[in-house]
Amino acid sequence: MFSRYADMSLKYGTGLKKVWFNTSRLLTYNLIDGVLLPKNCLSLSIEKGMVQAAYGSVFLAKPRIKGFRKYPFDEKTGYAGPENLAWAATQALKEFKASGAQIVLSMPRELFVVRTAELPITTKENITSVISYEMDRLTPFASSEALYDFKIYDEKDGKLEIIIAAIRSEFLRPYIDAMKEHNLQLSRITLSSAGLGTLCSAFQGNGHDTLCLSATDKSYEGCTTRNGVISSTFQGVFAGPEKQSHLEQIVADIEPVINRYRTSGTAPSVFITPVDGLSALQQRIGVPVKTMKQEEIQSKFRAPSGDVLFNPLGGLLEAVLSRSKGFNLLTKGKPEQKKTPKALTIALLCVIVAMLVPYLIVPLQIEKAKLNQINTNIASRKPEVRKVEALKKEISAMETDISQIHDFKNSKPLTMNVMKELTTLLPNTVWLTRTRITEQTVEIEGYAAAATTILPKLEQSKMFQKVEFTSPTVRDARMNADRFVMRMELEGMKTNTTGEASDAKEE
Repeated sequence: MFSRYADMSLKYGTGLKKVWFNTSRLLTYNLIDGVLLPKNCLSLSIEKGMVQAAYGSVFLAKPRIKGFRKYPFDEKTGYAGPENLAWAATQALKEFKASGAQIVLSMPRELFVVRTAELPITTKENITSVISYEMDRLTPFASSEALYDFKIYDEKDGKLEIIIAAIRSEFLRPYIDAMKEHNLQLSRITLSSAGLGTLCSAFQGNGHDTLCLSATDKSYEGCTTRNGVISSTFQGVFAGPEKQSHLEQIVADIEPVINRYRTSGTAPSVFITPVDGLSALQQRIGVPVKTMKQEEIQSKFRAPSGDVLFNPLGGLLEAVLSRSKGFNLLTKGKPEQKKTPKALTIALLCVIVAMLVPYLIVPLQIEKAKLNQINTNIASRKPEVRKVEALKKEISAMETDISQIHDFKNSKPLTMNVMKELTTLLPNTVWLTRTRITEQTVEIEGYAAAATTILPKLEQSKMFQKVEFTSPTVRDARMNADRFVMRMELEGMKTNTTGEASDAKEE
């Protein structure tokens, strides 16, 4: 159980480190050199009897080759000397108008000692110190007397597979000093084979293994790359002028390399520079071979028309391509100290601030504008509101009056209704001399042929209740009728505690 949690912790920890690494790389991505501002570079290649130059730049992360030059010298049998190099660099800077450009020096493979080795993977954390300590065992030089660089091109079976390129410091010191005398500074020293590998990787992509070959009438050199990193080199001098013998010599050199790939079940992509007599190379090695044609290079890197010089071109690409994994012997194996670019981080912070300001201020301004609009509408409608309020008051007063009238109507009997009811109920032989109507009672006086017949009729009315004679009935001989006095209560009306009606009406 504990081991499972430990494995999960290690897994997630590794994942978080990878995320943080990628995020930090993104935030510190250099937006200045080669992206927002052009990065110019002059690449010089020392050859036998001449110095070759290539000038180019990178802008918006896209490289562009602006021209090639050759500067021949009288030294037909040897390589150009230090003064020749300094003079050629000065001329190239003038002709290309490349003042301030970064200067790269590419040198032939045969001048270097190149070795491959395996080291325990545990040495990866301090690999630079290990290489420095083991330099005299891996190469003929001690670390103090050589300029060198190394690359890790593979990790497998708990081991690091590395390649080391070294050259004696005493050989390069005159070239460096000659450049300084002309106020020129070398920013990078590499070998031509490594530049050739960078050129091939630019065509194929860093994720593929490649075998690159460049040949002249007198010699050839090449390299293999793995994941964009040079993994081996080879070079030779042709024994004779015959093209067929040249082909046989090259095949003999690269067939063992091809066979090692076949043993592992893979095959590299093979690239060659344009050269006569190598058209049958593909049939001999049994692997597809692609020629890096000058037209393709000119199209890919927007180079001007004319001959393409492959050696200085490779050194130039190593310097300007951000994904390049070439050598720089001036570092002596130490990672190049680059100033951490903060342009992207600052730009992102500015964008965030620019987004936060509207996010915080704009909604407040919008709400203020809405409030002002509402206040304006309220102010413009105040007269109408006053009129509405006055109408509401009038309506309320009218409703109060109507309610009082309605209450008054319902709380007191209507005299006309009482009289109508009496007229309907009493027979024609009855006439009234007095009628007194209060809120709760009705009193009547009058004459009737027979007073006793009146009581039942009044009791049948839904308007009257408790009908009774309030005094004895008297027979009036003169009128030949009964004189009566009666009292009754109105249905639904309450009698006062005094038994007397208030606000009585007499008729």
